[in-house]
Formats: sequence, C-alpha cells, structure tokens
Amino acid sequence: MKTKDRVLKALEEKKGSFISGEELAKAIGVSRNSVWKSVRDLKELGYSIDSVTNKGYRLSKTSDILSVQGIAAYLHNKEDMSCIEVYEKIDSTSRLAKKQAVLENSGRHVIIAKVQNNGKGHGSRHFDSPEGGVYFSVIISPEDMQYFNLPLYAAVAVSDALGKTKNHLKIKWINDIYYQDKKICGILTENISDMETGEISSYIIGIGINCKIDSKNELIADILNRLFYPAVYYPDSDILDIYQSRLLDLNNRVKFAVKGDKKEEFCAVILGLDEEGNLIVREDDGTKRYLKKGEIVI
Repeated sequence: MKTKDRVLKALEEKKGSFISGEELAKAIGVSRNSVWKSVRDLKELGYSIDSVTNKGYRLSKTSDILSVQGIAAYLHNKEDMSCIEVYEKIDSTSRLAKKQAVLENSGRHVIIAKVQNNGKGHGSRHFDSPEGGVYFSVIISPEDMQYFNLPLYAAVAVSDALGKTKNHLKIKWINDIYYQDKKICGILTENISDMETGEISSYIIGIGINCKIDSKNELIADILNRLFYPAVYYPDSDILDIYQSRLLDLNNRVKFAVKGDKKEEFCAVILGLDEEGNLIVREDDGTKRYLKKGEIVI
C-alpha cells in the first residue's frame, strides 16, 4: 500500500478528529515530511483535510470520496479491504466481475466504479450509471452463500442498509428497491458454474443505486458486511418474512410479463411468498400461480 493510501486509511478511521503528524508518521513508519506530502496529494485529489499547527490533520466528516480506505473504516472485518477495487470509470462492474470469476476462479471480491459506461440491468438492458451513484459487483463463493435464495437475501440486505437513511422502502419482485414509488436501486444476481458438472463456483451480485446518499463508503461497507456475514446480522431472522413485509404491491392486482419459450402477459393479485421463495399470485379466474422469476409491468 502506498504511503498516501496508508495516510488516508488512518484519517478515515479517525474521520472528524485531529491526528498529529508525529502520530501518523509513527503509525505508518514514515517521516513527517512524507505524511505532509501525502496530505498535500490527497487535498489535490479533492479530499477535505484540515491542517492545524499543534493539532495535526483532520479529514472532514462530510468528505465522501469513494475509496478502499474509506470503505474499510466501516467494515466488520478490516481484512476484507484487500478484496476491494475502486475504479473511476469502467464499462460494467458485473462484466468485469464475471470475467474475473471465470478466469481466476476468485472467491470473495468487490469491484466498484464511480461511473459505468455500459451498466448492465435485468434482461441485459442498459442500466444508467451517471456520476454520483453507487455501482458495484460482489463475487462470493458458495461457502459464503448461507441463504438458499440469493436474490431475496440480497434485496433484504441492501434495503436494510439503505433503510438507515430512507424510510419505508419497498421491494419490487424480484429485487428492485423502491422509495416513495420511485426505483432507487437495481440488483442483478448471477452465478458462474462448470459447464460439465453444473456445479456453481461463484455468485455475482451487481448493485446499482441512484439516489442521494449521506456516505457512499459507509453504505457500501454496510452492504458488504451483510452479504459476507449474514449470521452476524440475521442470526434468528426469517428472511422470507422480512422480504414479504416489504413486498411492493402486496395484495394488489398488477400486470406480469413472464419470460419462457415465449413471453406471456397476464394480470394477477400478489398474495405473498411460499416456503421456497416463489411469488404466489392469483389470476383473475381464481387460479393460483407460483412464479420463480418474472417481471412486473405496471
């Protein structure tokens, strides 16, 4: 890790408080002049850092530039910072994650972009990814996947993290997050499997958030903590019950478009989930259907 990054990590961990140049130098194992140069470089990158004689340096509490060090300050396990990459701009975090999972058979890994040129949404549609949003993909191994239905779990984890600043969030089947009738987050879950055995080697969770966030670094860390350590955050919870309590249009009649051999459209009332996490709906003639996947068209 470069000296600049180590200084930033120390400032992020003490965000809002002063740290003396001498303390920083000793902790990092460099000269005070090296600390000063690193702070200068960080200021040039846009970080709001106060420099006060006899007090030292202080990273502003309002500073929210996406960085590995900024995210690490909020991680449940600080060692997880080694699996995080942050890019200024790439075509798609999901595409890069999928390539890495296939070529390197990687386990836990996170790819973050401040901007995506060609973000990927459901059905290979384009996902608008302008500057100011939160866009990242998470690679996890089957060993990390402790819940049987990843799309539902991801929706609960992300909505819980977002719920710290947004009240009364809803989940549109299957894992889009809505706030005040507006979509603020899309989640795309995929897996990488062996073509011969069909055995899954990696899961990929693509997350795109377009709304005002108080701290992007803290939000990403909170989501990662929940995805990596579900037993810590949901030891006795029933994810299906949590998901159903947030289900958008529960008990309402909506229009569905279900993809199969051919696209099928129909209207039905959403009744809830079954024990397998399938969506239970009742068509206009009273027939119940159990949907494993599909898209609500309203």
